[in-house]
Amino acid sequence: MKIKYLPYIILQWTWGIIQTFAGLIMFLISVREKHTFYKGAIATFWKRPFGISLGMFIFIPPKARFYNPDKYDLKAEEIRERLLVHEYGHTYQSLILGPLFIPVVGIPSVIWGMVKKPGQSYFSFYSENWANHLGEKFTGRKSMENIDV
Repeated sequence: MKIKYLPYIILQWTWGIIQTFAGLIMFLISVREKHTFYKGAIATFWKRPFGISLGMFIFIPPKARFYNPDKYDLKAEEIRERLLVHEYGHTYQSLILGPLFIPVVGIPSVIWGMVKKPGQSYFSFYSENWANHLGEKFTGRKSMENIDV
């Protein structure tokens, strides 16, 4: 871990303590999965079919659930990298919103995932589009755009 990420980590464990503590619990439950540091966050590559970010903890699935390879010319590894950038964007939402992250981003995102129509991009929703933007801004890498997953 680089010292330059220390402010990020301190803010996650203070202003973002609610979601970071929840992320720590999920991390401990998934301790046998593969983990890596990613720009101050801890990324877990788990076997569950969805990605999620809680504070400084990111959880990435092995592949996007509804990804259509015929529609997009992207390999599975590129999709995972883009999902990582997207989920990293959520960690910055945590830094911005602090204790409001769960009601402003977390709960609406889960509900959106349950009610969105087929063919409608999950990433077109305000919180997901915002996470894409933040992820790209703070990593310099491409995020999910409006890929239909």
